[in-house]
Amino acid sequence: MTVVEITQQRDDLTQRQRWGHYLVVAFAVAAMILGINLRDSALNATVLYADAAAGIRAFHPRGWLVDSEGDYVFRVRDVARVGFKTTITVRVVPVTVSTSARNILDSLILSRQRTLAAFSVLAREPFTVREGLVADSMTYTFVSRDEDPFLQGLPTVVEGIDVLIVQGGQAIVVSFLSDAAEFNDLLPVFQRFLNDLSF
Repeated sequence: MTVVEITQQRDDLTQRQRWGHYLVVAFAVAAMILGINLRDSALNATVLYADAAAGIRAFHPRGWLVDSEGDYVFRVRDVARVGFKTTITVRVVPVTVSTSARNILDSLILSRQRTLAAFSVLAREPFTVREGLVADSMTYTFVSRDEDPFLQGLPTVVEGIDVLIVQGGQAIVVSFLSDAAEFNDLLPVFQRFLNDLSF
């Protein structure tokens, strides 16, 4: 009778197998980086808006609704957002040599106090639009009710900022409105919009 010894067979990895493992890990890392890049480019995609009559070019977020039918050059809104729709509005106001930025901001305050509930100015301060261009800004809040009369709910506190750029006989007022709870998270969208704005 013979004794048969059963042992675990151990094969050493060949050079080709080791390189295969390394390539799989490298491919997974590259796919992860590519996925993150595609996600960021989809989230930060922009569309060009140009108004030759007003002399304004801007890149607004893709998927936002563009409206140019009001008392403004144009307005874009994130209609996919639940609750208050985040809004960026661009207005052009004619000014004279004696008109100061304070006069324009005071005029905005007076008109908004008549039309917006619980309007309150939080701060007035300089705002850096981009390198070399500093503008005046005003941060404020107000209360907005849902526009649909069939839905009942609590009003939303809205926070906004107006950036006032006076240049060449006209004042450009760029306004950003958002739900106060999301204002700081969405402010980089507004900053990117201002960086690409040309007039």
